[in-house]
Amino acid sequence: MPEQQSVAPSDVSAAAPASAEPRVTGAPRTRARPWGWAGVCACYLAAALAVTWHLWAHPSSAVVAGNPEDSAQFAWFMRYAATAVAHGRLPALVTTAMNVPRGVNLMWNTSALLPGMLLTPVTLLAGPQVSLTVLLTAGFAGSAASLFYVLRRHGVSVPAAAIGGAVYGFSPALTHSAMGHYQLQFAVLPPLIVDAIAALCLGSPRPVRSGLWLGLLAAAQLFIGEEVLFESVLAAVILVAVLALSRLLRRASSARPPGLARPREVLAVAGRAIRLVRSWPVAVGLATAVVVGAALSSWGLWTQFVGPLTQHGSPFAVDGYKNSLASFISPTSFQLLHAGSSSVNSSGGAEDLSYLGLTLIVVLLVAAVA
Repeated sequence: MPEQQSVAPSDVSAAAPASAEPRVTGAPRTRARPWGWAGVCACYLAAALAVTWHLWAHPSSAVVAGNPEDSAQFAWFMRYAATAVAHGRLPALVTTAMNVPRGVNLMWNTSALLPGMLLTPVTLLAGPQVSLTVLLTAGFAGSAASLFYVLRRHGVSVPAAAIGGAVYGFSPALTHSAMGHYQLQFAVLPPLIVDAIAALCLGSPRPVRSGLWLGLLAAAQLFIGEEVLFESVLAAVILVAVLALSRLLRRASSARPPGLARPREVLAVAGRAIRLVRSWPVAVGLATAVVVGAALSSWGLWTQFVGPLTQHGSPFAVDGYKNSLASFISPTSFQLLHAGSSSVNSSGGAEDLSYLGLTLIVVLLVAAVA
């Protein structure tokens, strides 16, 4: 195998999108001109190629600097999945092809089985490192396009949706995850998952269809990266709670003179929000999602929690990987723009994913209030 070269990732940043009132149900589906969609997605792809151009200069040997060990492991995962598909079978979830003779449980590893299977032709023809470069490029452009689609679906203007997609797809968290954490950097499905959960909980007109779509998305994300699935559900829960309270508070405020709501009114609104989320269409949709997701992922979940080599406890120091509060506003030395002593995070390396920047945080707070 050629000697691997290390290159540093570039950082792409953009301004935060302007605030728009959240609309989940009954949102107008704005019909964009085809050239508008194509133009925005082409810009995302061009930006993704600009960020990864050092890798494309040496696609079979170059890896992002900073975390070559994880990149090598992902290359092994790509080759493992492609070899299984080439022999007409699914990759085994427990294998002794690594860590002989005990073997490994791939569900307790960041094996990215679904991308590995889908990129089998690339791996067989050009090698696993090329597949990882393709996955990295698709992660940037696809993640941005995914949020752009969700925002446009809810009536956000093309410029605002394009900026929102860029802020998400090329955020510091994703550029930082490019250092060997491919399962985190490929964040195409989280916007779709959050949108599907929010649509269900706030009254989808087709709960069964929406539940089916959510179950498919959740199962796919499970075999890309489980922790991203958990974080997507957590984000959706917070979003639904805020949207439900916001909707009901607006109704309550319209029935009385302007002013601060009394605590009793806030509690009453919270109760009505809970009853809204517990309505039968919501239950039907979520039940459909659980059934579909469990049916598609039961093989993996059974292997992970009941099968051989099940993990108990954390293999790492519990306090080893973390981010300090200051890391939200202080960029690490891996960011394109940073101060000499700006790295304040405790974990170091590819795990520093909390940076947003003071400007973006202020813009988000102002936009949320507005």
